[in-house]
Amino acid sequence: MSTMSPPRAGRRAKPPAIDRDKALLITSSVPVEKGFHFFTDLEKPTGVLATSVFDFAEELKKVDLKSLEFHMKRGDFSKWLKDVIRDDTLSGEFEKLRSIGLKGEKLRRKLVDLVDNRCKELASALKNLAPR
Repeated sequence: MSTMSPPRAGRRAKPPAIDRDKALLITSSVPVEKGFHFFTDLEKPTGVLATSVFDFAEELKKVDLKSLEFHMKRGDFSKWLKDVIRDDTLSGEFEKLRSIGLKGEKLRRKLVDLVDNRCKELASALKNLAPR
């Protein structure tokens, strides 16, 4: 009988590998009506739209900070990532960040880091996929 030792304290568990179908699903573009429409407040659209996780990564870098704060406070980002993009991992990271309550450029930097890192993981998974 072999025993596995528990992970050492302070070390994050490695996220599970992303399989082909999941990576393709997460990185697919969605129709405009299901895209993420950025607002700065209720009834105040910015005109900025993301229809994929890759679009989302780019728009986070330049959209008005008021929009980032508005959507984080409401949980809109994590809901869209989970329900539309179907990325439970990234959605969960956004929920954790939401509980911290960052604002301004600190919030933007953290959001961009999370999404850029996830996009790199997804791109790597797709690059290593052989056609069926």
